[in-house]
Parts: sequence; C-alpha cells; structure tokens
Amino acid sequence: MIKIKKALLISSLVSLGITCLFFILGIFGLEVFKGVPFRFLLIFATLCVGCGFMVNELSVLKRNKLLAIISISCLTVSILFALIIFCSPLLDNNNAFNTITAIIALFSTFFMIVISLCTKLEKRILPLQIICYIILFVLEILLSLLIGGYDLFKIDAMTEIFSVICVVAVGLLIALWILSSKKESQTNFIDDKLYVKILKTEYEALKAENQKLKTELEELKK
Repeated sequence: MIKIKKALLISSLVSLGITCLFFILGIFGLEVFKGVPFRFLLIFATLCVGCGFMVNELSVLKRNKLLAIISISCLTVSILFALIIFCSPLLDNNNAFNTITAIIALFSTFFMIVISLCTKLEKRILPLQIICYIILFVLEILLSLLIGGYDLFKIDAMTEIFSVICVVAVGLLIALWILSSKKESQTNFIDDKLYVKILKTEYEALKAENQKLKTELEELKK
C-alpha cells in the first residue's frame, strides 16, 4: 500500500509539474491551448488530479473499505474514459460518451468528498453533515442536468437559486473540512501523549531482552 501511494504521489507531482510548464509556455505565447499540445495538457492535468484523489482514497480504504472501493472504481473509470476522449477524435465533438464521462467524473468527485468527510468526522456534528450532503446531492443533480444539455437557467429565478446552492455548498464544505482537520489534529495530539513510537527493530530487541530477563528471573526463583 505504501509503495502504491508513493507511486501515485510521484505521478501526481510529475504531472503537476508538466501541467504548470504547459501553462508557463502558454503565457509566453506558445500555442498550447489547441491541437496536440492541448490534448497533452488535458492528459497530464487529468493524471495530476486523478492520482492525487487516488492517494486520498487509499487513505480512506483503511477506515471504510466498501465505500473506498466504490469511490476508487468510479474514479478509475472517470480517468480512463477521460484519457480515451483526450487521445481520440471524441474531444472535438459533442457526443453521449463525453457527457457520460463528465457525469461519472462529477459523481466520483462528490462521492469522494462525502466519504472522506464521513470517515473523518464519523458521527460528530451529524445534522450539519446531513444538510451538507443533501445540498451536494441537489447540486450534483443540477450540474448533471446542465452537462446533459438541459437549460436550467430558462426557469425563472433558477440563476439565483443555483448561485445560492453553490455558495452554501462551498461554505459548508469548508466548515466541515476545518472541523475534520481539528478532530484529526486533536487525535494525533492524544496519540502522541499516550504512545511512544519506536522502530520495529527496536521493539523486537526490547521484546527479546524482556523475555531473556523473565527466563533469568525464573531460573533464580528455582
């Protein structure tokens, strides 16, 4: 697991560096936002984000195996579908495959956020969590309809409603993220107070020495 995380982290950082390089070249006037260079930009940006998300999901795997597997599966499908689009003529036209890929990617992102917060917060501030997840679910439906080609904004007051939902969702996510970080830091502080971390070799040496002392003590008693 550690090796997989390390490989994903390196891949994400390398892809991030290449993506930033493309943007820098674009600032200096090179045409990186169309044609083949643009496809490479999208590929490396996707790998950067996808590998970064995958590292987070592997951390969740220890806490909730089932949900983490579902999230990793959806994320993997999203990445593969996106790479197929960026490496084929599908990128240049609107089609059902692109729409499905975008909706799956959207679902994967929202699902990953929800299970990450759930596993960190558990049952703390549950009412706030429920409200946040409901709003995210509504936002996901609205965004999926927009991706699918339905013009939501032709409905009266939908622009204002959509904007309010986005602001509230972002605000609640930030609040929950801060609270989950606070809980995690408190847990680490308690662990540092209660436990002493040593190398496995040192632990084995202490264990062997303790056993030796017990044996000698038994012999002295006899």
